[in-house]
Amino acid sequence: MEFILVRHVETTGNYENKFVGITEVEYTERGKEQFVQLTDALKEYKVDQIYSSPISRALKIAKKVGEDTLTDVKVISELSEMNFGIFEGYHFQDILKEYKEHWDDWQKDYLNYHIPKGDSLQSFHNKVISFIDTIKEEEGSCMIVCHGGTVQSIMTHLLDLQVLDRWHFHVPLAGIVEISYTEGYGMLKTLTSAAK
Repeated sequence: MEFILVRHVETTGNYENKFVGITEVEYTERGKEQFVQLTDALKEYKVDQIYSSPISRALKIAKKVGEDTLTDVKVISELSEMNFGIFEGYHFQDILKEYKEHWDDWQKDYLNYHIPKGDSLQSFHNKVISFIDTIKEEEGSCMIVCHGGTVQSIMTHLLDLQVLDRWHFHVPLAGIVEISYTEGYGMLKTLTSAAK
């Protein structure tokens, strides 16, 4: 399978530096410009299938590319961003005021600590790769439009790396990652951004 992994464009959550995993947020003015740049770039890719997170900041992009290329878009819940639970919608400084104990516990075991009403990084990662494992050995190509954390999980899994190796990859907003996966071996081909 040839994978085209796409991160969404800038949102108010990104701009305000808040934890907005599953929270619905709008594009910023810069994000709206990036949307045009990104979808223009993505319509040049010929893929057999487009998969998308159900969260609108990704789904709007997938639908536009689907329309431009006459490609079906399948919405996959496992491609959502991590659920930050009680941290959702908060800036880091506000979390320290409201939920310092939970924040400290999360920092002690970032991989396994289950944020109240949310995910642990490991449970999130497992959810993402459970879907990827159902398609990775298929023939052809696909585009996956989702989120930074989701893209990192897919990358580490397909490249046979550990979960926390995700931090070796900076996936920019409007980022595009190409990975070729054949017979159990993944190769990173490109990591770039469509935004100027």
